Amino acid sequence: MGSADREYFRQTTTRPPGRLAGAPVVKWLLILNIGVFFIDILYDGGLGNWGAYSVDTGIRHGQIWRLITFQFLHGNFGHLLFNMIALYFFGAFVEQHWRSRGFLVFYLLCGMAGAAAYSGLHLAGLYRDPGIVGASAGIFGILAVAALIAPNMQVRLLLPPVTLTMKQLALVLLAIGALVVIVGGRNAGGEAGHLGGALAGFLLFKIPVLRAMLERLSQGGTRPKSRKLIQVRDLRKRRYEKKLRPKSRVSREDASEVDRILDKINQHGLQSLTEEERELLTRAGRK
Repeated sequence: MGSADREYFRQTTTRPPGRLAGAPVVKWLLILNIGVFFIDILYDGGLGNWGAYSVDTGIRHGQIWRLITFQFLHGNFGHLLFNMIALYFFGAFVEQHWRSRGFLVFYLLCGMAGAAAYSGLHLAGLYRDPGIVGASAGIFGILAVAALIAPNMQVRLLLPPVTLTMKQLALVLLAIGALVVIVGGRNAGGEAGHLGGALAGFLLFKIPVLRAMLERLSQGGTRPKSRKLIQVRDLRKRRYEKKLRPKSRVSREDASEVDRILDKINQHGLQSLTEEERELLTRAGRK
């Protein structure tokens, strides 16, 4: 696809895409979290008895589903509000990096890592086991990856009214969480979950094997066809391509990836690109 064919190079009167454009997982996470919160109000907090995570219920009684369900429950409206604001502003940015399928696995794994960190703190005898709820661990994983992808991206906070870079915001929040855990503050277990989610996000982004796993999920995860069939189809395509248009030195897979990168630049700016994406864009420009 040529640059002139792309949507944002055309003169149009249509509205620009919203923040959640291209981020269906974040959209559904917002809907589910808000919906579950109000359903829980109707049941007078009864969903927490079934879905909240604690070491006693989740590990000792083998109710492992709580590793997932606690991520969709919230203790009060303020808890829900701050988590959903963070998910809305930063979740779509990270989802467009991982793609939707990989992002969903990434988000849930970060949440489970938060539960593991909470469990470790309790089993070490440093904190009692009141149980945890909330999407915070997954969101801290999102914040960690956003800080790695675009460390210099400007973030304006309402309370306090300051502007920080993405990296500075992540470091401040992690420092607060670590301090609460060290001094044994009232929410030390919850902050341990935040740190666990952030650590999981960092490792999933930085460790090549884990990152490749998420990238394979993002690309569809379909089972590869036999090499012979692929070779035959490639030969047929090459014959027709020679007749219909000049041979291109950019593969279809690379062209699709370049389109995704250009969409990302249009929505989040050049600073949001990773080193791999910058290199691919440079290579494509030379061909």
